[in-house]
Amino acid sequence: MKKILFVLASAVILLVSSCAEDMLDTAPTSSVSGTTLLSNTDNAQVALEGTYKILYTPNDEWLGTEFNVQQNFGIVSHNIVADLMGEDFVQNEMGNGWFWFDYIYDVHSRFASNGWRCYGIWNFYYKVISNANYIIASEATMQGPETEVKRIVGEALALRAYAYYYLTLFFQQTYVGNETKPGVPLYTEPTTSSTEGKPRGTLAEVYTQIQLDLDKAASYISKNVPATHKSHIDYFVVRAIQAKVFLTMEKFDEAIVAAAEARTKPGVTLTPIADLGKGFNDVNMSSVLWGGEVIATEAISGGWGTFFCHLDPGSTPAVITANGYGVRSRKCIDKSLYDRIASSDQRKNLWWKGVVSPEAASGPNKSYVQLKFKYKNVADYTGDYIYLRAEEMLLIEAEAQCRKAAPDYAAARALLLELGAVRDAGFAGRLALLKDENTYNTDTHAAATNVLEEVLFQRRVELWGEAGRLFDLKRLKLGFTRDYVGSNHPDKLASKNTAANSILFALPIPQQEFDGNPNMDITSDQNPM
Repeated sequence: MKKILFVLASAVILLVSSCAEDMLDTAPTSSVSGTTLLSNTDNAQVALEGTYKILYTPNDEWLGTEFNVQQNFGIVSHNIVADLMGEDFVQNEMGNGWFWFDYIYDVHSRFASNGWRCYGIWNFYYKVISNANYIIASEATMQGPETEVKRIVGEALALRAYAYYYLTLFFQQTYVGNETKPGVPLYTEPTTSSTEGKPRGTLAEVYTQIQLDLDKAASYISKNVPATHKSHIDYFVVRAIQAKVFLTMEKFDEAIVAAAEARTKPGVTLTPIADLGKGFNDVNMSSVLWGGEVIATEAISGGWGTFFCHLDPGSTPAVITANGYGVRSRKCIDKSLYDRIASSDQRKNLWWKGVVSPEAASGPNKSYVQLKFKYKNVADYTGDYIYLRAEEMLLIEAEAQCRKAAPDYAAARALLLELGAVRDAGFAGRLALLKDENTYNTDTHAAATNVLEEVLFQRRVELWGEAGRLFDLKRLKLGFTRDYVGSNHPDKLASKNTAANSILFALPIPQQEFDGNPNMDITSDQNPM
């Protein structure tokens, strides 16, 4: 009889530290049983830290992505995918093909081919869930101080919730209006080779579990005990994840409270203008709530499987001198979006617009190439990965203030002015001209005319390359176009459906899930294609 899906078919692969004093120096192993490994808080902490490492380590054969390791490097690689599937993020050249097929919407037919996009994302988040389930299940037997047990279990609960949330973002349409549609299989207990696979739960069922996990995590992790490392989830990160979930569910009052509290994390402030051009590559940046600190030994041979290798175009945009995939396949901002950024906005400098030099005249146009993300250490291709920033929380709160039952436009304006004060000297004057309304234009290339449209525009500029544009398009029920006059997109998606609620916005479920799960039928459970 067929059993559980392939990624969970064997005992969980927990990551065990090979250097007790350095949580970043870890290696995967399956030689230690869950019972032994999770018997006390010291050992469980090692397992938890290994699970954190999954979030930013290039993933290879243990996630079924043998020939695509270069484009599967955790959370930030998934945000690139979601950005490339929208209109704001341009992949200027095909290069070796990494991420190109996401950009041109040519991955849906490849669900039966091991290693393609749907495999990497599906396997990644279920691996996190599997590890988290073992840690959570050990709560009653784990030896150690009760506060430590609860903290460790709380962090695992938050990781499980985060993983299920991102699975829904990729493998179904948005929550509101689709609550009874299929979500993803729910596993909340440790799995073994004899565990039978589960059916797709509804989106409502999955989001109920996500909320339960986050509520419990918030009650288990002390607000007064800071995380030992930015890569760890603390109370404020839990609240930040809750804010994102609440916004997706259109629970606007709850989103306001959660986002506002997340920003009260001690030491966290909006990133000042002086730090904008430093590469967004350091978890110690003042606005970072949560991120992964990456060291040289964690980059694969050659360094190609890293976020900055794919993004950094070199120090001189007109004449590329650096190495890396970002040189061969430049990531650019959509011209329409760039043109709408005010000349007084310091963020406009995060993209380069200029005439291609004679030395590079025979190559592709490099105009609009991104300069936001740069190597922290170009010699080893590394930089830290940023998952959540205070700016995202501010914008969640501002949007929710506009969209709640009784809109508070004054509060939304105050939040926008707070961001504008550290971004754009001319912002206050432009904001004063906007109307107090909470409708938004279905044409995503149109200029903002009201406060809500300005909030949504600010999300696109501030969080470019970080938050996944496709997720906003889906939750706002918007389509997009790339074939406008003057478009700088090399692929205009002229023959693809990019209208609101397009079936292409949800990835197909991997074939191997159906092969290994008796409760999943490809004819009835596969996403429309």
